[in-house]
Amino acid sequence: MELAGKVAVVTGGARGQGAAHSRRLAASGAIVYSLDLLDDEGEALAAAAAAEGRDIRYRHHDVTSEDGWRTLADELAREHGSAQILVNNAGIVHSASIADESVAGFEAILRVNATGVFLGMKHLWALLGARGGAIVNTASVYGQVSAPGYVAYTASKAAVIGMTKTAAAEGAPLGIRVNALVPGTVQTPQLADEDSSFVRQSTPLDRGAEPEELAEAVLFLVSARSSFITGEELRVDGGFSAAGFTVGRN
Repeated sequence: MELAGKVAVVTGGARGQGAAHSRRLAASGAIVYSLDLLDDEGEALAAAAAAEGRDIRYRHHDVTSEDGWRTLADELAREHGSAQILVNNAGIVHSASIADESVAGFEAILRVNATGVFLGMKHLWALLGARGGAIVNTASVYGQVSAPGYVAYTASKAAVIGMTKTAAAEGAPLGIRVNALVPGTVQTPQLADEDSSFVRQSTPLDRGAEPEELAEAVLFLVSARSSFITGEELRVDGGFSAAGFTVGRN
């Protein structure tokens, strides 16, 4: 119960990676606010946690809404006085080349994947700094390498990595640590319709990650076990980066 009494916020928390993060943090004793637009899944997650004696509180939340972030910050301040953990996990993806991508499509991806991360840090910053906190921003290997057909997604995830480094520098005097989680392919419902064969075939471990494997990395990054780590990119990609991003396997 190394996170006992700590307040955690997880965006995109109703299913997939976010649900795994919420469950893992709650199992370690945290009070978890799981934010999403998927109300049925979110309420089910909270109910299942309650049945196990764990504290996950679902909130309907749009990460692109500044008013929504203000409302959440007010609730956390009123109920707890501070927060200790923020996991900016919410994200969307679609495939389009530079020539085919629309301005509206490009901006929609950036709005959720990058602006949503910025707004979360901005509006919970004071609460996290009150007692020292940890932020994990979900990036992607696609934020570090070329990914033809994913111009908006790569731009958004590269932005997350850049913001993470700046936030780490600004947060250090306040005791706020900020790191980026960098997954490769993950077995989640959101990616069921996406062609992830390039990453999977180029991964030495020859599979995508399970959400629970990423949740263990998140727990490490928000716990005292990583107390001297900030501004870093933790790749959890099955060796994709080490293999030099080579298409196919020998």
